[in-house]
Amino acid sequence: MIGSSVFVLAALTMTGLYMRQEDSHSQDDGYVVDFTALEDSTDEKLDELAQNTAPKSSWNSGDAGSGKALEDDLDYMPYDEELDLGTTLVGSGQVEIPGVTEQKKEPEAEEPAEKAPAEDEMGAGAGGEEQLPTIVPEAEVARELHFDGENGLVRPVNGEVLLHYSMDSSVYFKTLDQYTRNPAVVFQADEGTDVSACAAGQVVSVYEDSKIGQAVTLDLGDGYQVTYGQLGDLQVAEGDYVEAGQTLASVSAPTKYYVEEGSNLYFRLTKDGNAVNPEELF
Repeated sequence: MIGSSVFVLAALTMTGLYMRQEDSHSQDDGYVVDFTALEDSTDEKLDELAQNTAPKSSWNSGDAGSGKALEDDLDYMPYDEELDLGTTLVGSGQVEIPGVTEQKKEPEAEEPAEKAPAEDEMGAGAGGEEQLPTIVPEAEVARELHFDGENGLVRPVNGEVLLHYSMDSSVYFKTLDQYTRNPAVVFQADEGTDVSACAAGQVVSVYEDSKIGQAVTLDLGDGYQVTYGQLGDLQVAEGDYVEAGQTLASVSAPTKYYVEEGSNLYFRLTKDGNAVNPEELF
């Protein structure tokens, strides 16, 4: 009975091997796949890889095939699917995974700070305070006055002469009803007529006089001065500089000393304090 069973088992085994061989030869691509040989080859390759990657110290100690020695000598742990990527590998500085591990960025270069202007550019003095240029008002800037007698004088008004300059002989004053010397020229002019500067100069005096009313004195330079009387509506003040032909004031009503003569302009020219004849310079 036992012998019959063994015979039957052997026959089935031989039949299975034969069928397996026939199936292998009947594949469409014409190749035979030996799975047993493939497994053996894979194991051999793994052993060879482990031996090649093991450090020399392990080779010398005979532990080339030991997994423990290979693990200790590696710079980082081999990748394991069971490891937690969020805690073990990511951000550890040992393994970089694209899309997961953040790459370190180079710090952006800072722009150089703007250079502070030098003290010379800022106009700063020794104390660090900004020094501003001193601006002197035009009225405070002294001008050199010069009167050129050859250029003459500009007539202050266009009226006729009522009383001529006369220091060598006397002239008749109708209001006073007497003859007396006259150190000035008296021009006939209607009230409100503009009075012009006879030359360039500086206003040195503005005052009120009982005989000639409101008066203005100009310094022309080189010792020459001219005084205007019977004025109103003044356009200048003491210290002002004026140019020839510039309006100084207007003609006002005459004082009581000139009532009979009518509205007029009193005009007197002096040189070093002495009266001179202005008519010779018009």
